Amino acid sequence: MKDANRDVLDRGSLAELLTQRARQASDLRLVIDAAAGFVVAVLIAILRPPLWVPLAALAFALGAFGAWGILDRESSDPASVTGRRRVMVATRAIVGALGALAALVGGVSLFFGLLGTWIS
Repeated sequence: MKDANRDVLDRGSLAELLTQRARQASDLRLVIDAAAGFVVAVLIAILRPPLWVPLAALAFALGAFGAWGILDRESSDPASVTGRRRVMVATRAIVGALGALAALVGGVSLFFGLLGTWIS
């Protein structure tokens, strides 16, 4: 694990680590993450392979990470208009909440999908 990641996790949280990683990523990387995550999530939802719910949710979480990073950069731009900045901050909060929810759904549904059916 990178030393910077270890420092953040030792004194902070996963949210701080993801924020740091998004702010250090290049613009191209964030665009690729957003586009690939959302496209893969849609393809998985259409094709519905085994364990499609956790796979689609985790792909959506990756897309939300990229979109959050892009919105974070745009909202912190000093040249942006105040009204536009408020919209960006609100959208960034919504995307962050949807990404966290998708990661939670992905983890829980993966757990239950791998656990299988219990008959008592």
